[in-house]
Amino acid sequence: MLSKPRFKVLTFLLTLASSLVFLAVFVGSAFFESRAVIERQAEGYNSALAARYLQRLNEYFQLVEEEAHAISASAERVEALYAGDQLSFNTSLTHWEEGYENIHYDFVAAAMFEDQSCSLSRSYVPELSILPCEKLVQNRAHFTTYGWRQVQIDGEWLAVYSEPLDLKSSGKIVGQLMVGLRLKGNRYLLNQLLMPADGLQMLGLFSGEKALAKLDRVSEDVELLQGGRIAFSQQATPLGGEIRIGLISTDLAQVQLREVLIETLAYGCLLALVVSLGMALLLSAAVDRQLQQLITFTRLANRNRNTRWPQICIREFNQIGEEVVSIVNCLKAREDELEGLNLQLSQNNAEKRQILQHLIQAQERERLRLSNELHDDMAQLLVAVKMNLQLHREELQKGDPSPDNLEQAIELVNTIYDTVYNRIRMLRPFELNDFGLGVSLMSLPAVKILEQLDYAVEFDIDQSRPLQKELMSNLYRIAQEALSNVIKHAGGTYVLVKLTDENSGLRMIIEDDGEGLGGASASRTGGFGLLGIRERAEHMHAELSISSDEGVRVELFIPACYAYDNEVSGEVLAST
Repeated sequence: MLSKPRFKVLTFLLTLASSLVFLAVFVGSAFFESRAVIERQAEGYNSALAARYLQRLNEYFQLVEEEAHAISASAERVEALYAGDQLSFNTSLTHWEEGYENIHYDFVAAAMFEDQSCSLSRSYVPELSILPCEKLVQNRAHFTTYGWRQVQIDGEWLAVYSEPLDLKSSGKIVGQLMVGLRLKGNRYLLNQLLMPADGLQMLGLFSGEKALAKLDRVSEDVELLQGGRIAFSQQATPLGGEIRIGLISTDLAQVQLREVLIETLAYGCLLALVVSLGMALLLSAAVDRQLQQLITFTRLANRNRNTRWPQICIREFNQIGEEVVSIVNCLKAREDELEGLNLQLSQNNAEKRQILQHLIQAQERERLRLSNELHDDMAQLLVAVKMNLQLHREELQKGDPSPDNLEQAIELVNTIYDTVYNRIRMLRPFELNDFGLGVSLMSLPAVKILEQLDYAVEFDIDQSRPLQKELMSNLYRIAQEALSNVIKHAGGTYVLVKLTDENSGLRMIIEDDGEGLGGASASRTGGFGLLGIRERAEHMHAELSISSDEGVRVELFIPACYAYDNEVSGEVLAST
């Protein structure tokens, strides 16, 4: 069977669990918050970088526009094209390009309106050398528009700037000049735009989420979403309102920041775990020490009620210690009270055992007395009756009967009747059922004995309500016992027996003017008679008072609910 864990272990585990939960919440929130901050920082950095590349692309396109203006501004080249002299146009264009350090366009194409011809004059890109010039102007109704547009020809994405060609002498528009560059795979454009310090993995032009052209630094097989999210420029490119710059940055600073953050959180978590372990140990040890002190104090207070709790720095433990002292003192007081009650109960049990033993002995003595009386008195009287009757029978047989024997037999039978009647009255007076308690008290045999001893016996009977039968029997026996004590021990001249109905119950008083309980007959205080009276009074729920100022006064008061019949007791309670 597993042993129950100690409070110290439970406190340690609870504190450690709380620390770990707090640490997990803190680390998780710090990680996600810092990750969001890094993402926002990277997004802002990429957006700023995309805006910078958009500016570079605009500057590059501006240079292409300036070069297109310079080509169309030469009247010699326009007239050569108008005359159909393609060779002269190419020669003039070659001489013009030699005067520039860097040429930004990839091709120059010219289309004439009158003969509907189109010639591709220049291309440094091998893939564009075989590009038919007519496809640049295919599905175009006229060529008089200015500006940039993106064109897809044979799988190639081209950025084309167009402007009209006019004769300087007459101002007549005779054709359309188209200067453009390839977007996809244009390493020259890539080298002009990209800065090595920017750390880009991919740069491209997008229409919505669709890539129109990619400028790949690594290879053309690089996935658009590889390495991070695409950052788009907020402003449009010169190629149209829906065309935006998109890029993916592989900034090492952000990667290093993520690594440093993860490393910092890991080491911080480890350190916080060690600190939590230490704090949990210290806290559990401190609480356990106070708990052990409280347990020891409880044991001391159980042995000595004067023990006081030593005040410590923790207010709650001080309150617990004071409560323990209060509880222990209360328990000690209850223990003393219970000891007194147990002692009193033991005395009552001893008295009851004595009363029971006395009752058994009295019962045996009464049986012995009855048997002796029946043997001594009744047996002799019955033998005398038998002998007289036998004599009377013999006389009848002889024919000379005498009434004397019959008269003597009748007198003996009367004597037997009186003896049996007196014995029955001593056991159970018939007056209780026939005439009530008051008449039964006045007919007690002890009254005649007191009168023979020159006592003045006074009765004050004012009782008319129906009493409970068991109560009448108990009051009769109490009066019998009290008057017997007067006969045996009082040594006085006056006895009062009072029985009265009161508003709230029944009261009986038996009083004499004898020596009292403290006189020569002091045995009256501890005799079995008084014990019997107390026992009967307790059984009747009566209030018993035995006083001995001058003589002895035995007073009982029985509440109405215990004294009278149910109907009478209800009426008495209602009237009170």
